[in-house]
Amino acid sequence: MRRTWLVMPLLAVMALPGCSSAPPEEQLLKELANLDKETIFERAEALFAEEEYGEARRYFQFLYDSFPNDPLGHRAALRVADTYAVRKDTVSLTEARLRYRDFVNRYPNDPNRDYALLRLGDTYFARRGRPDLDLTNVHEALAAYQQLVNLYPASEHAETARKRIAELREMLAEHEWLVARYYARNGAWTGVTWRLEYLKEQYPDYPRMDQVDELLERARTEVKRREELVRQAMEKARAKGAKR
Repeated sequence: MRRTWLVMPLLAVMALPGCSSAPPEEQLLKELANLDKETIFERAEALFAEEEYGEARRYFQFLYDSFPNDPLGHRAALRVADTYAVRKDTVSLTEARLRYRDFVNRYPNDPNRDYALLRLGDTYFARRGRPDLDLTNVHEALAAYQQLVNLYPASEHAETARKRIAELREMLAEHEWLVARYYARNGAWTGVTWRLEYLKEQYPDYPRMDQVDELLERARTEVKRREELVRQAMEKARAKGAKR
């Protein structure tokens, strides 16, 4: 027979005098008071599956608040974060991100920490934007996924993280390529050389490497040509000064 868990401090609230219409929190307490924690979790999961995320969150939050040191309470904390993460708006993803990060920091030995790292990365991955814009979310996502792979290489979530790392690294390489092309259009050939040499060193699997090599060769040629022009101009200046 499964043990029934009563949360007496919370139930004491129900004994206080008040209006006949109980607030949602009291109604939830009355509903869950005589249920064991496993049943509550199952109900929350069912609500989540039905996309009743707000209601599922109330159940999961109740579990975590009632059993913060219990493994099921830990799982409930993650599921609270999941109820936010399914919404892709900025506010929801930010709330989910804070909760996943808190879980990662608070429970370093929890068996679901790898999942929390994956989902933390996902909150940034969902807002990664374009390679020609701000790359903050790309770097943050990459850091979370890389931590997952480094700490839990055999995790069931590691392969997903590796695939997303590859995609994010390609975005970073694309950023270097776009900047190099911008420099090329403006004749900043030294900048082109630096950017493309860095790209080749850091992202050798970049799919446009043939174009990178072609532009890099042109950039090096232009740099040498300009260096030669400068050298000739200096020699002429010295020669003219010697005649005086």
